Amino acid sequence: MKVYILTDLEGATGVVREEQTRPGTQEYLEACRLLTGDVNAAVEGALKGGADEAYVLDGHGARGGFNLVIEELHPAAKYIMGGPRPCAIPFLERGFSAAFLVGYHAMAGTARAVLDHTMSTRVVYEVSVNGLKVGEIGIHALILGVFNIPVALVTGCKKAVEEAKSLLGDIEAVEVKEGLSRNSALLLPPGKTRPMIIEAAERALKRLGDFKPFKMEPPYTVEITFTHPVYADEAEKKPLAERVNDRTVKFAGEDLLRVFHAIGWY
Repeated sequence: MKVYILTDLEGATGVVREEQTRPGTQEYLEACRLLTGDVNAAVEGALKGGADEAYVLDGHGARGGFNLVIEELHPAAKYIMGGPRPCAIPFLERGFSAAFLVGYHAMAGTARAVLDHTMSTRVVYEVSVNGLKVGEIGIHALILGVFNIPVALVTGCKKAVEEAKSLLGDIEAVEVKEGLSRNSALLLPPGKTRPMIIEAAERALKRLGDFKPFKMEPPYTVEITFTHPVYADEAEKKPLAERVNDRTVKFAGEDLLRVFHAIGWY
């Protein structure tokens, strides 16, 4: 059984502030260690659940992730790091039984969500696919769905977990913190969250029959509302793009991966 683990940084244990997500600070180095601990827990739980192979995508960062602490990584997994990449989520065609989303955050505009955003903190106001409002959890679940891979586990703040379950149903989820504001939270320590992630990952693989890939029927229309018209000015130059209004651009087509690739999400 093969498992694909996608990671982000904002939803990791102990991460609550912008400074923790930006390279070049001591806070960022601390956040990388915290994320690495969550990832190792997910790998360990996958092994306990019956996985014999795990790929981990270091997904935080616009130009390719390089956030995991290499010398501390679980030796049983393979890791995709750095960029640019041929696509945002490589190797899905190799076939995976399930996916885990570790360290994820809620979509832009979610009240009391820790570090909420959708793809870009200051550029994107809202995203919808075929009329359904989504964030990165939904976008990545749809990409995985093209390859018939169900999301079985999501970890992040309380609002991220709620968002995941509203889209994907009764998946396994681990709430590592509860947001008080965008940059403040009631935190659980790593000594608590890592055993929780191990147990949830193990349960997820033992419940695989309960999960279905997240899919939509074609044609696909993705509408992106930006925070400022200047970002829409740039977006409408891309393939498949059509300007809707001052801040909104839509991308449409029969092939979801081609649509997402035109935007820059796959």
